[in-house]
Amino acid sequence: LVDQGAASALLSRHKSLLPAGVREVRGEFARHDVVLVLDSAGQRIACGITNYSSKEVAAIKGLRSNLIQKALGYECGDEVVHRNNLAVL
Repeated sequence: LVDQGAASALLSRHKSLLPAGVREVRGEFARHDVVLVLDSAGQRIACGITNYSSKEVAAIKGLRSNLIQKALGYECGDEVVHRNNLAVL
């Protein structure tokens, strides 16, 4: 589930999904799984291949990308879902 700023960036500006825009993680998924992206109203807005597992996203949600390494001890990219691996619905 993403905030309104992230939803706008994905839909209007074709940007990647960064951890700063993530507000909630629902369900369990592994790194490289295809995940749904929901807006704040719970509407499906996109889907894509995630760079992080559900547990990792829960740990980095709301953080700036430069803090991923500090939060996890490693990083798998600055994006939760890179725009090249994202499809707007």
